[in-house]
Amino acid sequence: ERLLLARPCVLLMKRGRPRSTQLQCIETIPQVNDTTFEELKSQLLELDQRIAVLGKKILPKGYAMKFESPYLAISKITDKKLSADDARVLVSTALQGNVHRQYAQAFGGYYIVTTCRDRSFYGKNVDTSKKNGIVIIRLKRIFIIARYDVPETSFEFIPTLELFADKLAEFGY
Repeated sequence: ERLLLARPCVLLMKRGRPRSTQLQCIETIPQVNDTTFEELKSQLLELDQRIAVLGKKILPKGYAMKFESPYLAISKITDKKLSADDARVLVSTALQGNVHRQYAQAFGGYYIVTTCRDRSFYGKNVDTSKKNGIVIIRLKRIFIIARYDVPETSFEFIPTLELFADKLAEFGY
């Protein structure tokens, strides 16, 4: 599930002078998925009713879920909605592992991805006066694209959303 990437290392010699060596460091990067947006869309046409109940229990109050295969958009009820075009671009770039290479446009704003994990991408709004962010989580059959805003912080919202994603994974999504 992972690719190994070799890159040259720099070792420090006596007297603190760097010297390049022939040794290789191994760094893991997330594997690029060759599945396309359309293939994912055809795999899953509707969500189980239990997911809506689970979302109400786990997610903070005031957040709503909207399912459009192959993604589940989560945001505050009062927020601007995620457009289908923005979702298609986010899902396609996440499948290729390139979400962090450009600004992510979603929910009427632009976000810069600050953290990449095995299945998750976390980002902040490029407008620093706004205290919101975006979370993209890829599962087997579905993507979760969520936006958090004040009063929730990334330290509160991201673990909650990861827990929700773990529960979805248990259901086979």
